[in-house]
Amino acid sequence: MSTHTSQSQPVSVAAESKEEHLRHQVVVVGGGTAGITVAAQLTKGFFNKSDVVILDPSSNHYYQPAWTLVGGGAFRKEDTRRDEVSVIPPKAKWIQDAVTEFDPENNRIRTRDGLTIKYDYLVVGAGIQINWDGVKGLKETFGKNGVCSNYSFETVGSTWDNVREFKGGTALFTQPSGAVKCGGAPQKICHLAEDYFRKHGVRDQSRVIFATAGAKIFAVEK
Repeated sequence: MSTHTSQSQPVSVAAESKEEHLRHQVVVVGGGTAGITVAAQLTKGFFNKSDVVILDPSSNHYYQPAWTLVGGGAFRKEDTRRDEVSVIPPKAKWIQDAVTEFDPENNRIRTRDGLTIKYDYLVVGAGIQINWDGVKGLKETFGKNGVCSNYSFETVGSTWDNVREFKGGTALFTQPSGAVKCGGAPQKICHLAEDYFRKHGVRDQSRVIFATAGAKIFAVEK
């Protein structure tokens, strides 16, 4: 467990504070695109808060909105990953740790490494954890038998492999009924693949299916 800023070397939290509890004005849980954006806005301009802490255990930051473009061959996978410390806003602090308990009645959180952090304001942007095991056999099949997904850094490369190696037949794109990281991603990769099939002369030999488990394609009205 360590703290970082974008201007300094990592410093041990234990060495930084002898108190039982740490306290910060704003605690942001999650160092993904949402958490980083909120922290950046809070530390500049109208808000200009100087005591903003981002809590995230990952050493890497992934720009996940680009993964659909990676799956369609329009973006490099490697360009979606950066060191987490490189995207921390200059005035914010990063604690590389994970939250294990929220205690909103007492304005505090507890972490995996044993910290108790009190706050005036809490922003929760921890994202969605994918349940690959919700579909039997799915996790073991990625990258084989024509099965792929845009929803992780490890699997998105196989999407592009499948699109460019497709020589005709049935291309099935699925969208679940529950919450997903990007509701439009299953549709976007279908459109990107369709475009690639047409440009490379395999669309006439293909059956492209978009299958959604929901009652309608879009979650909001026009």
